[in-house]
This record gives sequence, C-alpha cells and structure tokens, in this order.
Amino acid sequence: MLAAGVVHGDLSEFNILLGAEGPVIIDLPQAVDAAGNNHAPRMLVRDVDNLRRFFGRVAPELLATDYGKEIWALYRAGALHAEVTLTGRFEDDGAPADLEAVMREIDDARLEEAARLMRMAEAE
Repeated sequence: MLAAGVVHGDLSEFNILLGAEGPVIIDLPQAVDAAGNNHAPRMLVRDVDNLRRFFGRVAPELLATDYGKEIWALYRAGALHAEVTLTGRFEDDGAPADLEAVMREIDDARLEEAARLMRMAEAE
C-alpha cells in the first residue's frame, strides 16, 4: 500500500481477509496519503508493529525485526516497490534534522499561500 502512497492507519490481523487471489485489506476509512500526512510514518510503523506482534506469536523471530521503519526509509528514498526485498533491519543514521531546511520549506509554503490568496482576491 505504501508503494502506492497509502498508509492504512489502523491495520491489524482483523483487517486482513484471505481471498482466492491472496490477502485483501479492508476497513480503509482512516487511510491517509503518505506524502500529505505528517503522522503517516508513525501510523505505518504502528500498523506494521501490530502485524509483527500478531504473527510473532507463531514466528517469534519476527519480534526482533523492524520492518516498519525499514519500509518507511525505503519509501522516503524513493526505493520502495513491490519487488524490493526487505530485511527487517533498520539502523537510524542518527543525523539531526536540518531545521534550517525545514524552516525554509515552511516559509516557501507561506509565500506560495500568500500569492495564491492574492491571486484569488484579484480575480474576485
């Protein structure tokens, strides 16, 4: 789903049905656009952790994995696709956030919004 830009937001074993063609994900009203929602990374990790804990009951080796963060890192890097091989391992690079770059993005968004509002006012 994330490769298509969607995070379920409430995924658990109760939201997966087994159909003739394979698993079917249901209960999508809380699904979010991964690129447009600040909570998407946290939601994805929670979804994957829910499944990790459930399946870890019968496959305890899953309990030591970190697929959620690995999947999100691949998505952020533009490297997530259906054929990617996951390892279940993730190492945080520990690099601090570039606060100046974030603030520049926010300022740019504010300027774009102000320009849009001005164009709308002129058109009226």
